[in-house]
Amino acid sequence: MIVAKEHIHSVDYITYDVALQIAEEIGKKVFSYAPKFVIMDSTFATIKEHWHLVVTDLDPKSKDFDQILLTKWVRVVDNVNGDTV
Repeated sequence: MIVAKEHIHSVDYITYDVALQIAEEIGKKVFSYAPKFVIMDSTFATIKEHWHLVVTDLDPKSKDFDQILLTKWVRVVDNVNGDTV
């Protein structure tokens, strides 16, 4: 998870872009076993005033998989071909 230090609802474009890059780099290391992973927004955040991004491996066996499918995906990273969508 990438979070802002302060409790804010949104961040500027540059901060957002840097956060996406960091989340993708971390995701490639943590989820190297997965063919794809996604970076998601904070649709279901319990603290709405705290901006963050979440990275997940799309494991259909995870207990929150249904929630993952309902969350807005910001970026899909393909570990096999190195593509991002």
